[in-house]
Amino acid sequence: MLIPVVYPPHDKPPPSAPPADEPPRMGGGGAEGDVPRLLYLARALWLCAFPVGVVVAGMLFLVSVPQAQEALLALDAHWGQPLSLFVAFGLWLLLAWYTCRLLLDRRFKADTLGECVHKRFAEQLRRWMPRALIPLGGLPVAGFFLTVHGERWVGAVLLLITAALLLFAIKRRVWLQRLPEQSWLYRALALETRAQAVADLAREDRLTNLSRGLLTLTLGLQWVLFSALLWWPEGTARALGAPALVLFALGSWVVFGAVVLTYLPKVYLRVPLTPLPLVLFVLFAPLNDNHIVGRAGPGTVTANAPRLGVDVWLQQWLAGPGADGKRPLVLVAVAGGASRAAYWGSAALARLQELGEQENVNFADSVFTISGTSGGALGASTFVAALDARRRAADAAACSPWKLTRAFTGQDHLAAPVGLMLYPDLVQRFLPIDFQGWDRSLGLEEVWQRDWDRQLALRCAAKTPAPNPFAAPFTALTGEMARSNGWLPLLSLNTAALTRGQRVYQTHFRLHEADGIDLLDGTLDLDVDNLSLAQAVHNSARFPYISPAGTVRLKTPHHDGDAFDDGGTWDHLGDGGYVESSGTLALLDVLRELETSGLLRDCKPEDDCSQVLDRRRLRLVLLVNTPARADDWLCRDAPRGNNIPPVDPGRRRATSMGLPEMVAPPAGILASNGARALDSQLELIKRVGGCGRVAELRLPKFKDRRDPSMNWMLNASSREQIDAALTETTRADDPWGQPAQAQLSAHLKQARQWFNLMH
Repeated sequence: MLIPVVYPPHDKPPPSAPPADEPPRMGGGGAEGDVPRLLYLARALWLCAFPVGVVVAGMLFLVSVPQAQEALLALDAHWGQPLSLFVAFGLWLLLAWYTCRLLLDRRFKADTLGECVHKRFAEQLRRWMPRALIPLGGLPVAGFFLTVHGERWVGAVLLLITAALLLFAIKRRVWLQRLPEQSWLYRALALETRAQAVADLAREDRLTNLSRGLLTLTLGLQWVLFSALLWWPEGTARALGAPALVLFALGSWVVFGAVVLTYLPKVYLRVPLTPLPLVLFVLFAPLNDNHIVGRAGPGTVTANAPRLGVDVWLQQWLAGPGADGKRPLVLVAVAGGASRAAYWGSAALARLQELGEQENVNFADSVFTISGTSGGALGASTFVAALDARRRAADAAACSPWKLTRAFTGQDHLAAPVGLMLYPDLVQRFLPIDFQGWDRSLGLEEVWQRDWDRQLALRCAAKTPAPNPFAAPFTALTGEMARSNGWLPLLSLNTAALTRGQRVYQTHFRLHEADGIDLLDGTLDLDVDNLSLAQAVHNSARFPYISPAGTVRLKTPHHDGDAFDDGGTWDHLGDGGYVESSGTLALLDVLRELETSGLLRDCKPEDDCSQVLDRRRLRLVLLVNTPARADDWLCRDAPRGNNIPPVDPGRRRATSMGLPEMVAPPAGILASNGARALDSQLELIKRVGGCGRVAELRLPKFKDRRDPSMNWMLNASSREQIDAALTETTRADDPWGQPAQAQLSAHLKQARQWFNLMH
């Protein structure tokens, strides 16, 4: 459908000719005017601040910010999401052109542009600035897809859409002049009185009913999408997909800003309200924080129970699965990486569980604690929740942790928070009161809860109704151990206090000697008694931009401004990867605590070690989802001997840095985070007794495949790639993947050898 900008002709008479004795004013085309070209350009850009600004900012954000690039690539295999992407992409560019054209073609009563001293410059600017927005926004996004292996067909379609829209914008006036006078479109556009105005690119005074209807319909549709995301977040968001939601939002911002904040105020108030969003954002920011950690949600059944010390839990483990004095005690660290970490971590643990059960061994009985960071926190929690679900299942044999964990972490958990971020939670930022239900943090947590219920109903229906572990208090899973008289691995989920810059941990146990901050420490007086498992996971996995920082309130506000201790907020929590992404620092805390208590030591044959843990029984599983080549393994070839130290091959590699005067400081800050994780891994491997006691499960890297995305959504190809690596069915002709897969297989073999001690 053609979407023109149409106006009825204005009633002003044409300007009278200058007196015969007055010389004509000089300028391009001989036009009269007093506005210099540079000022005319500045006025045009300010008038079109929203269409121009959103296209430029959106283009830069989409092709340069890693999180935005990941969101663009989060396309599922079915046809609905690519189709939605194409529609949203075209609509964004079309609305940018349309609204810019609308604003430049209107002669407001307080004329925004004036008359340029160079008539031809003014005409060409008004003609080509709206058109330029189409390739300015379309070509970089299409080009980005063209550079991504496996997604080039998407880039080709987007390129065709860009070309078609640009052709439409250029040829539109010619096509309108060729319309038959009897056609409904000719009459709807009032071309019987406007044909010459359209041909001359004349600025006019009013909108026609057709233009008003088109703009009203567009504004109405964006509020329909707003309401649908608020009431049916995952259903609406997953049907459209994260890429389409981002582009629909950009189109919504264009039309809302251009029409509601610029066009209408210019008509009725004679001044635009362009700066209003920024003013409201800053003014209401102290009043509308709705990202509160530990706020009791509808699914929270009770407060968290008091926790036992890690030494008490070890004594319980020694009296249960470890009573034979030989069973190894396994520590697990699941590194961060959003959905890739969640899927890799949960699937790898479920794979080890499956391999153990093939040899009549319950691997989970030997796992003392699992430390997870960022997406690894979701992977760790999913595995433990799956073990609990199988105990409750009416048909335990059919309730496979391997199938359940992959089905859950393989869901699209990106689209819903992206939709909530770009619609309800964005509107929240401009209001003076907070609406808890618009919080995208809460939205993602509730998506996890509902997805878990759906997956249990499909695969692991319970014998009797049971609370959803993701909606239940964080410590509820430890209570299930007492009720079932069985063992579940303890969780340690790591997050970060952003103002303090310190590590914060959320654990099923108390630590007395840890260096980090215990979020559930009662002496801190933090208002987190109702912290649920989903909230604890999200605190660790607050993926930048997609998830906001979580505000932790004090139960009793402080009032001591002189000591810089005033207010009701303790701190804001961010992704645990900000401090340390491997999850190994928490395990080092556990080992130090057990050593201090005397429960972990080197036992000699003559010692009575029935009530302590011999250090030789320690085992470590490192789950790292960053795609790795063979020489990225710290313990190459899975050495079986004790006291073999790990080797960091990166210390010998050559590196390069362009423009070090500018790049060095930020690059150093970012690289130091990864280096802290590497140093912690190296120290932990040494503390457990060397490479002979480590199973290092890294995701193999392939030269001819795109790495699985690191957001909250994995497509089918990424899931298949991870499954093939863990089941050792990856094809062996890839020059990088073959040796990397061999390293993974060697470490899986090493872990399987531990099963002999677990019977």
